[in-house]
This record gives sequence, structure tokens and C-alpha cells, in this order.
Amino acid sequence: MKVSSASGVSRKAHQFAALASPPRIQIVRLLLAAHALGGMPAGQIQAELRIPASTLTHHLAKLVAAGLVRSRKDRQWIWYAVDAGGLRGLLTFLFQECCTRTTVISPEELTMGRQS
Repeated sequence: MKVSSASGVSRKAHQFAALASPPRIQIVRLLLAAHALGGMPAGQIQAELRIPASTLTHHLAKLVAAGLVRSRKDRQWIWYAVDAGGLRGLLTFLFQECCTRTTVISPEELTMGRQS
């Protein structure tokens, strides 16, 4: 069984926390829909989701800081796009332990492990 480092688990927890908001999930889904186009400018995201500019800026900053969304400036516009590597890393983290156990752990063993 692979054991993720404490810092790696902490980073993934930070990413999950960034997604733990309905508007942020909407933003990521919208940006995934526009992935082939290279993302969307902030104004278009705001218009599509009907989020006030200051609130949108807050949500986008959280997603960028978590490595799930990236931004780029194009003249007077800021474009946002999903960071595919960041999302892929999050999914890989969830599945890295998939099917690695050869035996089932009983509830008693789980309880005993907590008391140690």
C-alpha cells in the first residue's frame, strides 16, 4: 500500500477545500466545458453564472491558489482555464490506492487501529 506524504495529503485537502463551494464547482464545470477553447474571460464567466465580480474574483483566486484553475492576461482581459494537470492529480490521488488490498479489513481491526 502506498502511503502519501503528509504534505501531499495536505495539498490534496487544500484542493478539495477549494472545490467545497457550489459556485466554485460551477466555475470548474463551466471552464471544463470551455477547455477546448482555451478557457473563458472573467467577464464571460460572470455573465454565465450571474456572480458579482468581487465574489467571482474571490472564488477564482481560491481555485488558482489550489492549482485547479490557471489564469493568463490577454490585453485588458484575464482568461481562466482549468488546470488539467491539477484536476488529474486530484483524481489520481483518489484512485492511487484502488484495488491494492488483498484482504478485507474487519470493523474490529479498524477500531483496534484507532486505539494504538
